[in-house]
Amino acid sequence: MKSNALLFPCDVELLSMIEYIDFGDYTISGLVVLENSNAFATDDINIPIIDVTDVKYDAFDNVIVIEPDFYKHSFIENSIKKGKNVIYIGQKEKEDFDFKRLELISEEQQISVPIVFVVGTAPYTEKFQIQLALRKQLLANGYKVSSIGSKPYSSLFGFHSFPFFMNENKDDTQKIILFKKYVKCIEMTEQPDLIVIGIPGAIMAINKKHHFDYGVTAYMVSQAVAGDYVIMNMLYGKKYTTEQLEELSKVCKYRLNFEVDSFHLSNAWLDPSTLKDDQLRIIKLGKKEYDQNVDRLYDLMNPTDMDRVYEDMITKLASYNVNQIF
Repeated sequence: MKSNALLFPCDVELLSMIEYIDFGDYTISGLVVLENSNAFATDDINIPIIDVTDVKYDAFDNVIVIEPDFYKHSFIENSIKKGKNVIYIGQKEKEDFDFKRLELISEEQQISVPIVFVVGTAPYTEKFQIQLALRKQLLANGYKVSSIGSKPYSSLFGFHSFPFFMNENKDDTQKIILFKKYVKCIEMTEQPDLIVIGIPGAIMAINKKHHFDYGVTAYMVSQAVAGDYVIMNMLYGKKYTTEQLEELSKVCKYRLNFEVDSFHLSNAWLDPSTLKDDQLRIIKLGKKEYDQNVDRLYDLMNPTDMDRVYEDMITKLASYNVNQIF
């Protein structure tokens, strides 16, 4: 019999992906949102949404915490005091990680299957949704896919989580070597047809105040493994041009060792008046308007556009004749 659990913290983005989650041994009895959250219930979500200030502690046995920043939240501390079982998603993966497996892999061993990167010009640009949609379409077409997700809670969706050691105080060269070995280990263990890697954060700074680690994570990943097909998720804007996207692709080529194959126009609009503020204001839009004549610019949340990019990706990978799979 499955044990009941609350999931915390939930936001609009997570709620939009809840159908894809495998909760394993737990039945989720509530989705806990932060106080004054803009997350709300929709007809396709049949799990109660609970404000963190309204939680009834006698109504659940377990809490699944999906974001490391909230491990010490007062709700979690109160749950522990009341004898609840707390499952820390990222911490469990860290404890279970076996570095000895990576030690058996040499630096010279190359990745022999295609790699697809999903990257973004900023956080909150629907990278994870695109990773999910891409994985779903590949599996539906009979491909064996391994995925490294850009979210701390990626394992809930059947992904490998982005490895914790990439955020530790290690030498960058060591991180690059370990990440390459991590990907090779997945390839050797699972023998996929291809690997989809979602890279957290952004590829570059917006300004000095909001630098998103200056794209260091994206740089390290691109030095560890080569991206054979790259999808770039963009902040929303009506006036992108083919020339602008070409220029961005060139920047990626010289900074990150890859060119962009397709651009996704996300629903995340950055309020320019907040560029000098401590906190950027990013608004999630409903309808997207853009010039559909701009080359390689798509709305990949639209199934028709996703089909086009999917076919383009398969065609490009087939041209490499990698393992004669595509």
